[in-house]
Amino acid sequence: MTALARERAVLALDLGTSACRGALYSSLGERLALASAEYPVHRPAAHFVEQDPRDYLEAARHVCRQLAQEGCEIAALGFSTQTPTLVFCNERGDAVAPAILWQDARGQEEARWLGENTDAARRAKWFGLDLPIGAAATPAKLLWMKRHRSEVWRATRWVVQPKDYVVAHLTGRFMTDHWCAKWIAHLASGEVHPEYLALLGKDVSPCPPAGSPAAVVGEVTPEAGAQWGLPSGVAVIVGWSDALAGVLATGALHHERRGFVLAGTSEIIGMSRRGGGQHPGLYRVPVGLLELHGLELHFGPTQAGGECLNWLARLFGKTHEEILDALDQRPGLGALLFRPYLHGERAPYWNHELCASLEGVRAEHGFADIVQAVLQGVALQERLVLECAEGGEPATEVVLAGGAARDPRWNRLRANILQRRLLVMHDMEASLRGIALLAWGARDPAPDWFAAGEVLPDRACEPLARELLDRFRLADRAPGGVIVR
Repeated sequence: MTALARERAVLALDLGTSACRGALYSSLGERLALASAEYPVHRPAAHFVEQDPRDYLEAARHVCRQLAQEGCEIAALGFSTQTPTLVFCNERGDAVAPAILWQDARGQEEARWLGENTDAARRAKWFGLDLPIGAAATPAKLLWMKRHRSEVWRATRWVVQPKDYVVAHLTGRFMTDHWCAKWIAHLASGEVHPEYLALLGKDVSPCPPAGSPAAVVGEVTPEAGAQWGLPSGVAVIVGWSDALAGVLATGALHHERRGFVLAGTSEIIGMSRRGGGQHPGLYRVPVGLLELHGLELHFGPTQAGGECLNWLARLFGKTHEEILDALDQRPGLGALLFRPYLHGERAPYWNHELCASLEGVRAEHGFADIVQAVLQGVALQERLVLECAEGGEPATEVVLAGGAARDPRWNRLRANILQRRLLVMHDMEASLRGIALLAWGARDPAPDWFAAGEVLPDRACEPLARELLDRFRLADRAPGGVIVR
């Protein structure tokens, strides 16, 4: 037992791309304890990105057992999840294949076929939303599985996200939320359209029942409680995607026109607003998915954020801190232009064939210039997506959170590119914080849930920031993607 013994807390867990992280939160938003357990990513072939679903279970069990030692009274438990990462389960809830990660782009032929044989109206009828279907999209991956792993596909009863798979093992029940069910079921109804079901070659829906992210799936079973170090009977909520849980933690669903950047390996960028048109390269989360204050979310996920820092560290054989130290030598903005498409790009282009590029390099440029350009390129992609979400009316402020937002030098560079007031969250674990907020009740939280520090842009950088953005923007259609003006 610790000093926290018998304090009432929510246990929040996030099943991310590289690790399961967990934390205990009080009703006032105080993070009481933090734990994590890593698991590997496998790349068995070109464009294949996989994980063993059993690793999710073992990592989550390890984190729960570690946090249970704090001695808090667990009021409820919930998960956020990387998404869309697909776990294929049989009727008993056992995984029958490796999980296919959101980064996986094996479905290139299937995406091409879907693009040629379905139009926007049909996709809207099937899914309740429409974006270009790229190789990493869920429909392309499901068709790939049907065509290339028919025996696995026949054995598959449920297609779920990592959180839903783990929750089923805790409670004995499969359930998901409407957002995590998108591209399998209709966003509003949670039902799989008969035409799409026939295309997948399924007689019954592979999507579990969909509900509110704050709904209770069930309780921790006695068997699971004994294995996980948890008391049986603890309520387990449905949970949400890591993106939307993180957005909830920024206060964007409580404050109109609040922008957000969730900076991790990849990033989530957008803004809340009331109505207005939807940019064709972004997601729109309608009001009904979580009834709070009548605000929609307009946002897009990108492929690179902290991954660009990882790439620089590998390229130069240096630590992350040594890379970031180079920014001390280059205050302000630089004229070199880097497009951070190391793995193609999602929003707003949705084109996995895009490549990274570095423009303007001359003999006098060195290590510090390249570091500045790469990290500046991440910020330019953030501004590009943010402006798509804003719809012509700038955000009142932009909240920044996530593991790639811990360095004040990079955040200062972001502020100078975005040219908007930044609020840097004190608790960078945005997804965990959002899940805890869901479990405690998200309508009228205490102000401390949104505690943040301020970073103001240098207005003298605005002309160069705008010039860089104009050069950065792809002027015409990226192949298979979306026009962005």
